[in-house]
Formats: sequence, C-alpha cells, structure tokens
Amino acid sequence: MSGYLSREPVLQTVGFVGRQVELAWLADLLGRPSPQNCNLVGEPRSGKSSLLMQVAARQLGTPPEQVGLYVVLRLAELPDHRAVTFWREMASRLDQAQQVAGLGAELDTAASAGNSTAVSSNGSGAEDADRALFDALDEGIELLLDETACHRIFFLIDDFDLMLRGFTSRDLDWLRALATRYAESLAFVITSSDSLVRLMDRLLHREEIEMQVSSFANTFHDRALALLTAEEAAQLCQETAVAEHQSPLSIAEIEFLLQDAGRHPALLKIALSYLFEARQYEKAENVLPAVAGDLRLDGPVAWLCRQLWQRRTAEEQATLVALAQGEQGVDPILLKKLKRQVGVVEERDGRVTLFADVFAWWVQREMGQERGEGTAVSPTTTGEFTYLPEKRLLYLDNREVPLTSLEGRLLEYMLAHKNEVCQVDDLLENVWGDGKTRSVVEKAINRLRLKVEPDPKRPRFLLSARGEGYLLRLE
Repeated sequence: MSGYLSREPVLQTVGFVGRQVELAWLADLLGRPSPQNCNLVGEPRSGKSSLLMQVAARQLGTPPEQVGLYVVLRLAELPDHRAVTFWREMASRLDQAQQVAGLGAELDTAASAGNSTAVSSNGSGAEDADRALFDALDEGIELLLDETACHRIFFLIDDFDLMLRGFTSRDLDWLRALATRYAESLAFVITSSDSLVRLMDRLLHREEIEMQVSSFANTFHDRALALLTAEEAAQLCQETAVAEHQSPLSIAEIEFLLQDAGRHPALLKIALSYLFEARQYEKAENVLPAVAGDLRLDGPVAWLCRQLWQRRTAEEQATLVALAQGEQGVDPILLKKLKRQVGVVEERDGRVTLFADVFAWWVQREMGQERGEGTAVSPTTTGEFTYLPEKRLLYLDNREVPLTSLEGRLLEYMLAHKNEVCQVDDLLENVWGDGKTRSVVEKAINRLRLKVEPDPKRPRFLLSARGEGYLLRLE
C-alpha cells in the first residue's frame, strides 16, 4: 500500500495533495518579519495533521539562505498529558531537532532539563519540576538563537486539545511568554478541533478565572479546514490510482467518489481502497454499487460519521436532519458555519445538501433507529456461525467480523451449500458472473480465511478440495 492510502498523517511532500490556499496562508503568516502563531482547526481526520507536517517538510516560514528549526510534537504519541510530560517533551524534541540540524549538540537542553527536574523533585514538588523544565527550554531557545546559525524556531504541536486536561492557566502564561519573548524568531503552529479561544475559555472556566479571552489564545490566527475543493479531490483520486498501480479513474468513478464519499480526504481514501478491490473481483456494472455498500458497513466510516454528528449542537443536528430529508428552508447562518468551518454541508446543482451520500445515509439511519424504525434482520445461524446478511456481519467465536460485499456473497453461497464441495466454476457463475478467471476464487477464499479462521494456514472451516473446489465445513 502506498502512502496515499495510509491512515497516518502524510509526513513528506510526496503523497500530500491539495490545501494550496491553506499552504499559502501558512507561508504568508510564518514568513513575516515576526512569524505569526497559527492554529489549524478541523474535524477528526480532516487532514489537519498532514497539513501541519507540511510546514516542516516544505520549510515554510524560513527565508532563503536562513536556517529554520522545526520542532514537531504529536501529543497523541505521549504516554500521558500532564504538564510535566509536555514540558519535558518540548525540551527533548528541541534537543533532537538541533542535533539533526547540526546546530550544536553541546547545548543539550533535554539533559539540563532532566537534571533540573531531578533536583526540584527532591525539593518543593511537581510545580517546581515543571518550572525547571520550562526554564531549561527557555534557556535552550535563547542559546540557539544567540549562539548558533539558527534564525527561526517553529514549534509544531498536533492535537493541542489533548493538553486541556493537564494544563493550567500557568502553562498558558509560559507558552505566551515564549511567543512574546522571542516574537521576532519563534512561532507556534498547532492543530485543534476548535478555535483556541473557545478551548482556552473551557480551561479558564474550569479554574473559575474570569477573563474575556485567554492572552495566549489571542496571539493566534485560526484557519478552519473544511472540504477539499472538487479539483483537489479529483487530483487526490487520480494520484492515488497511479501510486497504487491502478488504471486511471473514469469520469463516472470520480463523480461517484465525490458524491458518495464527498470531498473529505479520509473518506475518499477509504472509498478508493474499496474501489481498487472491487475492480479486481466484481463485474464492471457491480463495482460502484459494491463500493457504496462497503462504505456503509465500514467501521472507520461509521466512527467518522458519528464524530461529525456528535460534535454538533442540537440545533446543528436538526439542520443536518432537515437537509438529509431534502428540506431547504434552514437557517442561513448555521449553513454558513456548517459549510465553511465544519465542512459537512455543500451545494450540488443549486441545492444545499450534506457533503457525502454516505453521511446522509448514516444520519437518516441514526434518526430511524432513535424512532425505533430499525430494519428487521434475519440471521443465518449454523453451528458456530451467525451471519446477518443485511448488515454483512459474521459472529464467530464471540467475534464480530465485518465482510465486504464480495465476501458476503461468497459466504452466503457456501452457507447455502455447507458441507458440500462447491466447484470453482459454480462459484464463479453464482458469485462473480461472467468475465472473471478462476484465480479470483482462490484469492477471495484466502482473504475470507484471514477473517474467519483462527489459523488461516490450518483452516478449520474453509477447506480446499484438491482439483475440485472449496468446502465450508460446519457441524
């Protein structure tokens, strides 16, 4: 699998597509005589982490012939989110970045921070330990800017929301002190799920501090990440096809992807992986319907839709339901927010609608379940197998196993002929139809074994009948 289909942030320029307006915005603010603090605000999996990594990959904000240091801290990777862990990691990452850049390892910020922490831990406790780490970081920054060829330092902090539980207003004051003291050479670029003003307001409210706005938050420029443009989304699809050694996508495939998965980068990647798989195993006319079905039963897709829904206010949720049902007379102010800031609404053919058909399906389905309108499902139960064809879920040995549309059809056929040898030609005719070679059967059986068998190398259920076909053995 190429980096294009990876669920991890894109760390290099290769594999990163789109967000040209946002990149220009970052380059402008970071490249000013005094670099500006920036906050990339976006929903889960909207691409904000990948965009943050592009600041370092493209050396944004460092003028030509100058040296810039990019210190990356992904908070989701930390063992905990206490303030002491944050300050220790900030010092350590600064140390690592300066050594990689060859800017004088003798400064050893992390080591001095560790020594200071050890001393203060024997003294007045955790607060002194935090202070020692901050002082060591402050000293390291000063030495770098005064005694090395470093001109600029950028702290790139991903998922800043995670520090809200461990931070206090004191930590915000320290961050602001760094941004102010070294304003001509240092800037923070962070990602979060909301504007920094609102995030900091929650923290100050928790401490019962009456302040109109956090002084630290007031130094940041927010940029909301909504959907990719149609051109960027199409480019992502075609470049992914090239990277995955697939034939170019047709106009019909591009239109389907941009409508069903929308212009959301994470949903597009999931849809593309299903598309490439369906191209191998489905008849041409069944490819897009199979992808649509797979998207609606995909666990990560359901998680993402749930996140987009649960993070909305009751009024916003009511608006989404109305749009999913085809209504148009909704609050224009809410629509503007949901479109430009959140990215869950778009315009199609002159009508306002939800950004992806799969999200609209999910909203309608959730509303139906809340009203008790769930569809009755008739399970196929045989021995240790319980298969729900309408949900394409297999329950086996206390496991819930989701299947693709092809795997579901294959299992349904073999369940109907359990304990019988299913000839390869019969499987081809009844599961695939015309136009597929016998090799697709073996590949599909092997993939199904990986999901079903406790030990795929020693199959217990899906057995091979040499020279004939395959057998689903069930008691």
